[in-house]
Formats: sequence, C-alpha cells, structure tokens
Amino acid sequence: SAQKKQVRKAFRAAVFERDGYSCRACGFRSSPERAEAELDAHHITDRNEMPNGGYVAGNGVALCANCHKNAEAHHRGDPVPPGFAPEDLYG
Repeated sequence: SAQKKQVRKAFRAAVFERDGYSCRACGFRSSPERAEAELDAHHITDRNEMPNGGYVAGNGVALCANCHKNAEAHHRGDPVPPGFAPEDLYG
C-alpha cells in the first residue's frame, strides 16, 4: 500500500541520516544522494516480532550490501559472523 511504502521510506531515511550515510559495521561511506542504492536499512529484530513491523529507527542499522548479508544470517538461522548478532548491532 502507499502508506506502507511511506513508512518504509521514512524508516530508511531516518536510519541512514542517524548513521551518517555510512555502514555501521565496516564504515563504508555513502552520501544522501547515493544511500538508497548503496546501503540497506537492516531491521535488527525481525519485523515480524515487533509491533507495526519494527519500522522505528531504533530497530534499524545502515549496512552496505555485504555487511547486510552477514547480519541477515541471524534471521536465516545460519551461523552469525562475529559482530553481526542483534545485540552487537544495537550499539
């Protein structure tokens, strides 16, 4: 729905801005103009486990594509690389 798209967009914008348009795991620096293409706003706690899908900046972290894959290991039930467990990402 249009409302859900707006919620997603606001979540991404808030996470990217708070994290300085940089990957919080490896430090890759993007920019406001390139962030949509170069970064992901990762949900630390799975969206299905939180009210309203967890679309609050406190449940998000800006990650580059490679680091996002590492963080998603937790949600897939795979071994999680050091530094990518939810408790690590909430820092």
